[in-house]
Amino acid sequence: MVREKMQSRFTALPLLYVFSFFTNLFVGMLGLGLPLLAIKLGAGNIALGALGTMAALVYISFVPFSGWLADRVPKNLPAGAGAISFGAALCLLPLCQRLFWIYPLAAAAFLSLALVWPALESALCKFVSGKALARSSGFYNVSWSSGATIGYLLAGLIYAHRPSAVFRLAGGLAIVFGIFFTLLFRAPDQEPQAQDQAEKGPVHLLYLSWLANGMVYFVLNVLRNIFPKLAESLGFSSQSLGALLLCLSLAQCLLFVLLNRTARWHFKFWPLAAALAALFAGLVMVVFTARLWGCALGVLLIGAAGGMTYSASLYYAVSLESSIAGSRSGWHEFYLGLGGFAGPLLGGLFANFLGAKSPYAVSAGLALLVLAIMICYRRARSG
Repeated sequence: MVREKMQSRFTALPLLYVFSFFTNLFVGMLGLGLPLLAIKLGAGNIALGALGTMAALVYISFVPFSGWLADRVPKNLPAGAGAISFGAALCLLPLCQRLFWIYPLAAAAFLSLALVWPALESALCKFVSGKALARSSGFYNVSWSSGATIGYLLAGLIYAHRPSAVFRLAGGLAIVFGIFFTLLFRAPDQEPQAQDQAEKGPVHLLYLSWLANGMVYFVLNVLRNIFPKLAESLGFSSQSLGALLLCLSLAQCLLFVLLNRTARWHFKFWPLAAALAALFAGLVMVVFTARLWGCALGVLLIGAAGGMTYSASLYYAVSLESSIAGSRSGWHEFYLGLGGFAGPLLGGLFANFLGAKSPYAVSAGLALLVLAIMICYRRARSG
């Protein structure tokens, strides 16, 4: 009996990694294809910002509930159902002949994703505990981020030849993977016995990591939703844009790999501060360059910042109190989604009224402001 339980846990956890990899691969394909499709149908900076804002608003409105739900139902049900409905929405996008119809389908896609991620993240603490949970969450981060990296690259290559294939391929495969995950994945009902001592840390670092991660995702969603318009004006091809977004996800993925090899950053303040400093430096490079290599270096720094803040936010959310891991992972997704909501909204307005590069200059100032707030809060807690 014990051997069967160990074997089921061994097989189910890799299935979770595989599912997160392919789900975010399809999200990456959507992330590149959706703004390009919107631009093709006549979207300007405000319309692109509204599209990203609406999608993020739907996501953050639903994800706290889906986190609560993930603590109460088998993890395979919301994750599988979300992937299936996400795929269905993607398959319908190529049928849009007017810009208006993209909005409800994008809303449906992001509502579906809100079901997926809290269920997967809260499932991690059902398999392992203690420091092994840090390694498990690290492998999870590598899986979904590497999926996004490949997704952006594939979408850039496919879109240049047949735009509709981006959505049909990603949507059809998402439905297939959702069905298989629903049928095959099972998380253990009971908490695992700790193989090593669980790490303890101040809960205020969880809140600071949520703040830092929200700031980073503010910038990431400005890049994903507004930057395609700037890239078009700079003469970048869809392949070049795909390569830049690949750099964004690649840097995040590489940070996940590095952070998974050490525990020195656990419950420390300085990695969060360093991440915001890297975010600021990357934004400055985007503002002051018009060359592809300069933009690539800037987005690499921004992606690395995202790797640090996301790792801290997720690990602290699922490790500090496993009984409410689903709820806290929902709030982890809420705050990064809140950044994703505000980024396209403000970025689209700034780009339209103040110039194409103004969103990145304003974001650099906000990054410094958030860093100052975090330092002051940290000193107040220490004092």
